[in-house]
Amino acid sequence: MKAIDKLETELVDRIYKLFLIKYAGNKSSFAKASNCTETTIRRILRNEQGITINLLIRMADALDTTSSELLKDLYLKNE
Repeated sequence: MKAIDKLETELVDRIYKLFLIKYAGNKSSFAKASNCTETTIRRILRNEQGITINLLIRMADALDTTSSELLKDLYLKNE
């Protein structure tokens, strides 16, 4: 697994943990609050789709946090 993939997996894990707390697993509500489709949320949480910066910001807002906080202490290392 490439370093960038590991970083994205960790990011998705952070999002997923907050999603479970705030939305109790309700992907439809999270998608609506993030202004995207439920399919997009499902694919991101399964690591089947990458996250754009735009969507990261919207998801962070829906989770009452910031993109900076979600990315905190994640470092991309050269392979």
